[in-house]
Amino acid sequence: MAKPLRIKPHHLLDIIRDLGAGKKHEPHPYGHGVHRLARIIRDNPHTVFVLTADADSICEPCCNMIDRRCVDTTTSPGRKVSKESWNRLIDGRIFERLGLEEGAAISALDFCRLASERLGDLYTLYVEADPEKTAVREKNLTRGFEEYLKAAE
Repeated sequence: MAKPLRIKPHHLLDIIRDLGAGKKHEPHPYGHGVHRLARIIRDNPHTVFVLTADADSICEPCCNMIDRRCVDTTTSPGRKVSKESWNRLIDGRIFERLGLEEGAAISALDFCRLASERLGDLYTLYVEADPEKTAVREKNLTRGFEEYLKAAE
């Protein structure tokens, strides 16, 4: 039996955002699996994923994963912080907004339907982030939802 695909909620949203921005996912020097899961999400919207805040199927092959924890940093909240802690903060907010829990199994399509209805204001989701970057994120995510949901009909 194949190991279930696991995904962090923010990773799924980032892939849909990238779709809205017209970004093509290619293998990354870090070795993570974004390109692989993006292709699955795009080509097979009924694929069921298990939602997690832990290392997911994108993180696992990344060179920054040590003992199932990300050792990379990010400046997304306007200062250099642990990517692990930032991602957990954002994923926790997404779980709460969508009324989902870790371990929930949901198709990419159903997740996008739910997120497009319930995610709400990204400025309060990414409250620490640069508002200009959040505006771009929101525009591309909205476009990504529209394109993805229309293509899946």
